[in-house]
Amino acid sequence: MENERLEEILMSEIKIVYRYLIKIGVTVEDAEDVIQDTLFKAISYIDSIEEDKVSSWLFKVSLNKYYNLYKKKKRKIEIYLDDDVIANLVVDNSAENYIVYSELKDDVHKVLNSLKESYKNLLIFKYVMNLSYKEIGNILDMKEEKVKVYLYRARNKFKQLWEDCGYVK
Repeated sequence: MENERLEEILMSEIKIVYRYLIKIGVTVEDAEDVIQDTLFKAISYIDSIEEDKVSSWLFKVSLNKYYNLYKKKKRKIEIYLDDDVIANLVVDNSAENYIVYSELKDDVHKVLNSLKESYKNLLIFKYVMNLSYKEIGNILDMKEEKVKVYLYRARNKFKQLWEDCGYVK
């Protein structure tokens, strides 16, 4: 790969990775550290990374670095949705609906954090980051059909856990 093309690909893909890390509740400082380490590793191993797999490679390395960072800090990895995400769920912008959805936010966090990591990540990619099936497939190095199947399972598992906790259908 030529250097300019490589830099363009790395910078566009790493922005998505950074946005994802921030969306799942990683502090800005930790996200920047993870991104810096990931880019360093990408540059070190650039000859062995296939151009069409750069995105999935960056995500895998970033997530592994993130998990290792939090293991060292002995923190439980939990997802925290922004108020903006909850606000986007509100059909009309009445104060009453916003308050109801804000109260549900904690419940959504609990259910989302009880899912296995792969399901949690898929739901975040699709519904928080608004990525297409194709984009998710590229990130996770999966076929689009497989992404659809796993997302279907993740949604059903979320729904089952939601109902098991006594929330309305």
